[in-house]
Amino acid sequence: MPVQPTLLERLRMPGPAEYRHSRVSAGDVRDSILQNLQNILNTSRGNCLLDLERYGLPHLTSIQAAMPSTIAPYEAAIRGAIERFEPRLTQIRVRHAPSGGRDMSLRFEISGIIQDEDGRASVRFETFADDSGRMRLRG
Repeated sequence: MPVQPTLLERLRMPGPAEYRHSRVSAGDVRDSILQNLQNILNTSRGNCLLDLERYGLPHLTSIQAAMPSTIAPYEAAIRGAIERFEPRLTQIRVRHAPSGGRDMSLRFEISGIIQDEDGRASVRFETFADDSGRMRLRG
């Protein structure tokens, strides 16, 4: 099955319908996944009408206040949200990656596999919480 952009990305594409279903590059898919993960990880649970119970993550302030004892459940929450709302990524692993200093910043490594008709490609993303509490991703 070809790996495609999200439904909303395809709807936003200009041109005839057959163009919107054409094959996209691996880089475009990776960028699309990165953007989708950014949206998922920056939505607090209960704030998305799509799925009030499962879309998004617990609020960051509750996690940072109880660190480090809450890291494992937060890793599981990240993995569960990605498994549910980013089907193009499989074999997902989430690992807390502390910065090594004394700061209590939240950093995680997310890795997985993108499978398409040409084979498999491993991907790895790094997350970090910026000064405003938003999760930023790099790929």
